[in-house]
Amino acid sequence: MAITIVATAGGASSNSYLTLADAQLIVDGFVQDADITAWATATTDQKNRALFTAAQRLDRERFIGARSTDTQALQWPRTGVRKPDTYINTYATGFPFRISTDYFTDVEIPQQIQYAQVVLAVYLHNNPDGIGLSGLEDFKNVQIGSLDVTPNFSGAVGADKIPPMVERYLTGIRISGPGNFSIKRS
Repeated sequence: MAITIVATAGGASSNSYLTLADAQLIVDGFVQDADITAWATATTDQKNRALFTAAQRLDRERFIGARSTDTQALQWPRTGVRKPDTYINTYATGFPFRISTDYFTDVEIPQQIQYAQVVLAVYLHNNPDGIGLSGLEDFKNVQIGSLDVTPNFSGAVGADKIPPMVERYLTGIRISGPGNFSIKRS
């Protein structure tokens, strides 16, 4: 059965943060690599499935703020989330110095969420096992006695990992992860 993308911001039946047409506009600007080449030859249904899966994976993240409504299907739009680029870090005038107090609106899907979904969809289309990894793919060897952990290679692999560019897009809008640190009192 074919997947139909519903990209209504805050919709009760939404399953994507953007339409396939909008996603394709973003993909068209990317550097050509193996994932983009595979995406170009994909059917509409395959692309829609990748977008759907990417949205589902992104929604497992813990984001700042709260959902705008109780009835929306996806994590975004959210309320109470300041746009990450509305302040500068400078020691001359204080740290951080706010340029403005600009927040995402209660009906706005941040562009960085849309870009993250597209990057992840393109990756997952060409790497369908990327979402179901066990976590041991990161290591050549894991040994308990004398604790010998030998990394296999660097990059986005392992349980619940996503491509590094997706991590960068989420910086500043999620509660934890690379670029965002959760501090807990012991």
